[in-house]
Amino acid sequence: MTVLSWAEFWYNTSYQGAIRCTPFEVVYGRAPPSLHRFIPGESLVEAVNQELQTRDEALKQLRFHLERAQDLMVHQANKKRRVANVNVGDWGYLKIGPHRQTSMPTRLHPKLSARYFGPFRVIQQVGETACKLQLPETARIHPVFHVSQVKKAVGEHQVEKDLPPDLQADGPSFWPVNVLGRRQRTEDGGSVPQLLVEWQQGGPEGATWEDEITIREQYPDFNLGDKVDDQGEGIDRDKNKKGWVVYERRNRRK
Repeated sequence: MTVLSWAEFWYNTSYQGAIRCTPFEVVYGRAPPSLHRFIPGESLVEAVNQELQTRDEALKQLRFHLERAQDLMVHQANKKRRVANVNVGDWGYLKIGPHRQTSMPTRLHPKLSARYFGPFRVIQQVGETACKLQLPETARIHPVFHVSQVKKAVGEHQVEKDLPPDLQADGPSFWPVNVLGRRQRTEDGGSVPQLLVEWQQGGPEGATWEDEITIREQYPDFNLGDKVDDQGEGIDRDKNKKGWVVYERRNRRK
C-alpha cells in the first residue's frame, strides 16, 4: 500500500496508445508534471536524500512489473490471432452464423449445420484486418468481413453460387400465422407472458414458445387480438380439447 499512490501516478502520467496522450492530459488539459531523478548529495538533509532514493527505486520496480504485465497480456492476446493470409483475387470460405432473430424457429440439430460457406472471391483489401468478398447479388449481408471470418481455399474447389436461404433476399420469410397457446413463465421473480407461435414455414410441429412482448415488437402487423383471450388460452381451437401438452422441468426437491 505504500507504493500504491506511485503506481497511480505512473499510470496517469504514462502515454496511452488508445487515446494518444496521457490520462492526466485528458483530465486537466495540460502535460503532467515531471519528477526529477534523485541526484546524490543534492539535498543537505539526509532524510530527504533517503526518501528520494527510495522513491526512485519504487518507481523503477513499478515500471518493470507493469511493463512485464503488459507484455504478458499482449502475448496471450496474440496467441489466437493470425495475420491476413488472403489477397485480392484469392478464394476464401466464409465463416458466418445464421442471421435469424431470436424468435425464429431454430434448426433441429444446430451443431450439424454448416460452418463455412463459399468459396467466394476476394475483390478488395480493406485495411489490414478486413477484406471484401464477391457475394451473390441476392445476399442481404454486408460484403466486408474480418480476416478471421475468411478461410483461404486451397487446391481445387467448387464455386458456391448461393448463400444459405437465411442470408438471401429471396429466401423464405418467417412469419407468425397462428397462436396455439399461452403460458406464464417465471423469470427474475416476475411473470413473463409467452405465446406458442406457429410459423409460416414450420407448421404446427415447428411451433415455439416466444415472449409476447417480442412478437408484438417484431411483428406489429400481426394481430393478437383474435388469437389469444384475456384468460390466457387460445381461442382458435376448442378449449375442451387439450391438443397441446406442455411439459416443464420441475425443481428437484432438496
